[in-house]
Amino acid sequence: MSWPIEQTGIGRIVVPPSLPARFALFYTTIDFDGRLDQDAAATLMGIVRDRFGIDATLSTCVQVHGKSVVRATGDAGWRECDSCDALFSSDSGTAIGIKVADCLPITIADMDRGVIANVHSGWRGAVQKIVAEAVDAVGPVGANAQAWLGPSIRVCCFEVGEEVVDEFRASYAEAESFIDRSGVKPHIDLPGLTTALLLERGFAPKHIHDSGLCTRCDGSIFHSYRRARGGRNLAIAAH
Repeated sequence: MSWPIEQTGIGRIVVPPSLPARFALFYTTIDFDGRLDQDAAATLMGIVRDRFGIDATLSTCVQVHGKSVVRATGDAGWRECDSCDALFSSDSGTAIGIKVADCLPITIADMDRGVIANVHSGWRGAVQKIVAEAVDAVGPVGANAQAWLGPSIRVCCFEVGEEVVDEFRASYAEAESFIDRSGVKPHIDLPGLTTALLLERGFAPKHIHDSGLCTRCDGSIFHSYRRARGGRNLAIAAH
């Protein structure tokens, strides 16, 4: 199932279909540069309120390509949490945002327990298994827990050197299964590897939703660091 594109005051956004009740999730596009301040945060929270019916305040990360996971709280205004690459929250009225421009955004929601997480996973974070760290922070995976894999560079475009492949091999016994060697250099399927990790941690296959959208491919509506170094896409989740 394709993910619909909607028009907003900041341009096009992508919204996954069939989201749980009391939960919001969307991705900004190349129409918005991704730069945040109090005014931009208020605009984004206006979309959360008007489109999803949730009043929330926004927390984001100063991202460092690590594996730190920080709890976000419903502060009075936009808050940038220092030196982390994932946020989680069990407080209603909280929105959490991740900035990406080829890296993979992974969003987790267990609405039975009222807890959500948003993860920025580039290859360095993936090697450090930041998604596993986020799952541990959220707590036991419930039967209805869901995960969304947003727009990111895909195996078609994610060319890496052998030194990167070696780091994945050191972290994942099954890494070679997610490496395409049909070209001159290896390409890594980071969404595929992440899906396998989520399955291993107890997510049901039907509850893992992959956008299939590549940021790097020509014609993409998303910012891509490899294609044109510039803005950032935001993955915004709220409950």
